[in-house]
Amino acid sequence: MREVRANLTSSPLKDGRFRPKKRFGQNFLHDRGMAAKIVDAARIGPGDVVVELGPGKGVLTRLIAERGARLIALELDRGLVEELSAELSGRSNVEVVSADFTKISLTQLLGERGLERCVLIGNIPYHLTRDVLFDFLVDEYHSISRAIIMMQREVGDRVASRPGSRVYGIPSVVLQSLYDIEVVAKVAAGAFFPPPRVASIVLGFRPLARTMLAEDEIRPFIALVKNVFQQRRKTIYNTLRAFYSLSEDSLSRIREETGIDLQSRPEALSKEAFLALSRSVTAVLAS
Repeated sequence: MREVRANLTSSPLKDGRFRPKKRFGQNFLHDRGMAAKIVDAARIGPGDVVVELGPGKGVLTRLIAERGARLIALELDRGLVEELSAELSGRSNVEVVSADFTKISLTQLLGERGLERCVLIGNIPYHLTRDVLFDFLVDEYHSISRAIIMMQREVGDRVASRPGSRVYGIPSVVLQSLYDIEVVAKVAAGAFFPPPRVASIVLGFRPLARTMLAEDEIRPFIALVKNVFQQRRKTIYNTLRAFYSLSEDSLSRIREETGIDLQSRPEALSKEAFLALSRSVTAVLAS
């Protein structure tokens, strides 16, 4: 995919009047073309509810507001909250909330407003990527109709990777078991101010049309995936035996039920194979 370069037009972020705060990990997107690409990929319209994580200087916020969606923007920096609130005060469809999104329940945020699901969008500080991927996209997946997230390219490559890849791992299996994932764009450092030291990527997440996991299967499935990949140099057989204290008879039963070669390594297994493995282990432990 073509890497999106920065729009070289002048930006108020770079004229000396604004200084990003290092403690917040602030790297602001200033490329308007990239911002439009992100919002277009989210396919936002008047009927949508959008939760934006970390609007910053509002390059995405303004575009979302113009689409007519109901927008709830969560910003930690109080100075930026005041700035955006003042600028967008005339828009009845926009609510700028002073909040640390890592401490917010998305389900509760929506419920307090009589809402159920939202489009989740954000150019987030990269040290908070784990919070977004697992605390929101996994733990509160039922509240998300779709998501468009900017993240460090190295992490995004893992999320989108396929079985057999050297970077295929926990986020790959877990997130792909809940969503169809697409690469929206790869973004150069020059699209931000200040430029980060790493390359970036935008991923789109759409809930699977047919749910793979029942509600009561999610926790044991994630636990098994984590257990197996934490010992990725070991065979599936040895990891299951160690983590779940399974006997040879139990392991033989799992092998017969799933058809999985337990001498294989975790990176060889598809999400479907992991689900079959999780169901079989759960059944064996319950018997």
